[in-house]
Amino acid sequence: MKRFLLCLILALSACSYSLDARAESLVVGLMNVDRPPYFWKDDAGGYQGIFIDILHELKKETGIHFIYKALPMARLRLYMVVGKVDVEMGIDPSLRTARNEAESSIYSEPFMESKEVYVIGASRGNFDYARNVPSGGKFCGVLGFNKPKFVGETYRQALLSETQLLKMINKNRCDYTVMPYDAFRYLKEGQLYNLTTSKPIATHKLRMRLHKQKAELLPRLDAALARMKKDGRLAALLQKYN
Repeated sequence: MKRFLLCLILALSACSYSLDARAESLVVGLMNVDRPPYFWKDDAGGYQGIFIDILHELKKETGIHFIYKALPMARLRLYMVVGKVDVEMGIDPSLRTARNEAESSIYSEPFMESKEVYVIGASRGNFDYARNVPSGGKFCGVLGFNKPKFVGETYRQALLSETQLLKMINKNRCDYTVMPYDAFRYLKEGQLYNLTTSKPIATHKLRMRLHKQKAELLPRLDAALARMKKDGRLAALLQKYN
């Protein structure tokens, strides 16, 4: 009888530990194509980048484990709405206003700013610099990123990555695109692209987007981000990718 009770206690303890472990894990949705400097897969199959470094520090601070799940952007957004993914990194709330997205989401404090710019060919004459707007008709964007139709736009093509965007514009197959300046600067480094950017057209405060069912973890994540800002660790991580 005593042995049975001991086994029962051990079994219940194991179940309790298993439930606690699941409660302390968050599934992070990442696009299934590289988005340097934010994240990319290395040769060993692991992830690197700004978002990954921040999550590593948050794990040290909070004990919360982050599990990465690669998905096409459209599916990632759907999975966030239905709760199959817990976290989307680097999101400004103004970028997630489609049906059910706002209602299903809560956000951390900002951890960085991102300036959005037009990217055009450096020798192209189809840009109104006084108004800071393109005048060419061919727009190319990343599949799953919703961008409003621009004035003068007559043609739109969706590509899989920002790397492809820069190549298409450099080859004059697209007139312009819109992307974070951080991504443009990082991807252009070391490349013989004849490209330039406009002045910033928008500034976004990037946050962790959590599904509301994980709301109880948000204060811990915010407190950890605050400590990382205060002691300079967050600034050092961002500077690493400048």
